[in-house]
Amino acid sequence: MNFHDSDKAIEDLERAVASRRPEVIADTATLNIWPLYSLHNAALISAVKALPSSVLDRRPILKIIHPLTPVLARTNRPFKPLVTAETARGMSPAELDVMTLVQMVGFRFSGDVSASLIYAKRLEDRITQTRVESRERADGPLWFYHFHIGSTYLTAGDFTQALLQFATARQLGRLSGQRDAERLILGRMALSHALRGSLVDAENALGELATLPEPTPVHRDACIMTVRAAAAIIAVDQMTDTAEDLLPGLDPYDSILLTWPEALLARTRWLIATHRPDEALEAIRLARDAHPVQHGAFANDVINSTSIEALTDLGETTAARRVADTHGECGALTRLAVIRLALTESRLDAAAKGIVRLRRDEDLAPGHRTQLVLLDAWLEMQRTGSLDSETARHVWRFATRTENRRMLAGVPGPLIDLVRPQLSAEDAQDLEAGVSGLSHIETQPRPKLTNGELRVLNALATHSTTAKIASSFHVSPNTIKSQLKSMYRKLGCSTREEAILIASRTHLFTSEFS
Repeated sequence: MNFHDSDKAIEDLERAVASRRPEVIADTATLNIWPLYSLHNAALISAVKALPSSVLDRRPILKIIHPLTPVLARTNRPFKPLVTAETARGMSPAELDVMTLVQMVGFRFSGDVSASLIYAKRLEDRITQTRVESRERADGPLWFYHFHIGSTYLTAGDFTQALLQFATARQLGRLSGQRDAERLILGRMALSHALRGSLVDAENALGELATLPEPTPVHRDACIMTVRAAAAIIAVDQMTDTAEDLLPGLDPYDSILLTWPEALLARTRWLIATHRPDEALEAIRLARDAHPVQHGAFANDVINSTSIEALTDLGETTAARRVADTHGECGALTRLAVIRLALTESRLDAAAKGIVRLRRDEDLAPGHRTQLVLLDAWLEMQRTGSLDSETARHVWRFATRTENRRMLAGVPGPLIDLVRPQLSAEDAQDLEAGVSGLSHIETQPRPKLTNGELRVLNALATHSTTAKIASSFHVSPNTIKSQLKSMYRKLGCSTREEAILIASRTHLFTSEFS
């Protein structure tokens, strides 16, 4: 397999194309795959597009670069190239590198990110354990391997490992002389930082990108959409005035590019933060229906978490809980959304357990940790009606950083009100500047009933009359009537049916009084 002689590679391909013999064209393209892909991409794609399916099916290295492959893999023809042990034994180390890359990308195209990760780690092992001469040349494909390994980690939601791979790829890419190498890598680095909540690092990467040459046609769409997704996530998290203007330029819902989940995340975060959960649900449906099930993918975390948040904000907590019960351990975003749902429903023990479990996750990204602290403050407010000074200082500190504005909009306004009295005049001004223009979510406080009222409330579901409730508790009917009147007033209702509905929604029924 020729990895370096680009002049000879294009000459051989041109002769093969002139022969009009598909097998000759395919063999020539496969033999010269790296110099053709990296330096003569248009000619390579043109030759591959003309090959019949029967030829391509036997050469997954060529099929992976056919423009139709990712489109079909997304719909009804998954591309999951497998190689028998016998075939693998007949390949050179360089060919095995390329085949492993093809398998990693092919499974990623088809939505099986869990399998794609297996091949990513296999390629990592090959790079460290098996010496291949073509990898040791500056103009070789090693940067490309690290770039795609990092992209697979990114697709799986492992942003730390993605950044490690991109850092190596960038160093190699600078030495390779490949025009698009650094642009591709920096874009993915910016996106990884933005998803972690490290917005300063993301903005720095985007700033460096602005100094690089425009991408060539072969990588133009991937470069542009990656940069747009990163910029949109930054703007949405900062709740800037330009955030909504960036959304129409993101990947369409049926995009075949790697960045469609990040585009969906930016859109839905903005719609939820600006109190349009019904529009967020529609965006989720359109994206979900356009792609196969994403096994082990960050896309699942995006879809499930934003579905829970949008349904919660619509008041459809039963539907939100159904998603949470099915996908609650999907990823950090979903687990945070499940805690938020529990707080909204005043299921404080469930929220507390979720916070403790998530706090133990050593791989939690900075942005996730910030949101976890805010949810913990919300829990403290729900339990005690106040905030201690340390919690108030945490909230104040987060409010002074622009990257946290969207998260601050996602907590109740009364939480911010409890912070203000515990600040100095100067710090209070910083707080006001940080939350200026934000529209916080509205929550209904859980009604505070006496034990007697709670006992009567729970009895409503099992006893049809006031007399039967009184008899079961060995008290007079007038006592029950008095407690019912007080309870109805606190719940804001006037009938037993309304009381039962409100109690169910706010989880006031408890086994303690059953």
